[in-house]
Amino acid sequence: MKAQTRVVVIGGGIAGCSALYHLTQEGWRDVVLVERDELTSGTTWHSAAQVTNFGTTQTMVGLKSHSIRLYQALAADPDYPVTYHHSDDGIRLANTPAQMDGYRHFASMARDMGVAFEVIDAQECARRHPLISTDNLLGGLWDPSDDDIDPAQLCQTLARRARLAGAEVYRHTPVTGLTQHKDDNWTVHTTKGDIACEIAVNAGGYRVNEVGAMMWAEHPADSIEHQYFLTEDIPAIAEAAHRMPLLRWAISDYYCRQAKNGLLVEFYEQAYKTWGDGWDRPEIRERAVPR
Repeated sequence: MKAQTRVVVIGGGIAGCSALYHLTQEGWRDVVLVERDELTSGTTWHSAAQVTNFGTTQTMVGLKSHSIRLYQALAADPDYPVTYHHSDDGIRLANTPAQMDGYRHFASMARDMGVAFEVIDAQECARRHPLISTDNLLGGLWDPSDDDIDPAQLCQTLARRARLAGAEVYRHTPVTGLTQHKDDNWTVHTTKGDIACEIAVNAGGYRVNEVGAMMWAEHPADSIEHQYFLTEDIPAIAEAAHRMPLLRWAISDYYCRQAKNGLLVEFYEQAYKTWGDGWDRPEIRERAVPR
């Protein structure tokens, strides 16, 4: 393991693997990633891994458009292809005039970014998705790039490409502490030795505040408990000549997408703040070394 590097990325989920990959794409070769277990072993491996162009600002639309182009390229790589359902499309449903006005605003904003959303009425929603009921439905926002990708494969291929560009990945290497020095450089303490670096990146996912506590920092992170179920085969889906569009209804906190000839339906059951998670644990707080 290296004793010194330019950047240490802490966490081997989608955020960490993406950060490592994009650093190498910017020409940063002297970079490493440390992961306490296996890559994707936190929450990434079982995430829904939805891919959408929808965003409330042009910055978010631009970032998501970049991701879609990247995922399409990764899926087309014959040496290490990634399972990417990039022909699903999706509908964000609305049952109030305010929601429909919001969708018209988002569609107009995205158009300036080269993204073609479409605002459709309730009848068109039902035509495009035969399982939709139009009761209490005003319409929706059609997203032609609302898809899903295999999250574990995605992380592995990002890590692979980063390694090919010169980065190193250390699995089964828990971080035990962080020391920031007067010159703003860092020492990342791990179970396998120390790594001196200029920059330490906290990509800890749901464990973000365990790492943050080592930096004397708290992050306003929310953890959300998801509940989902898979249906049996649905004849209307089996008989359709196309995949069902992904449905989202943000007000009810649920979405559903096609899974084989049935549906995967997921609810956001409970949200709770994790501010201070880790900071309130003595064994974590003791690892924090102030400047």
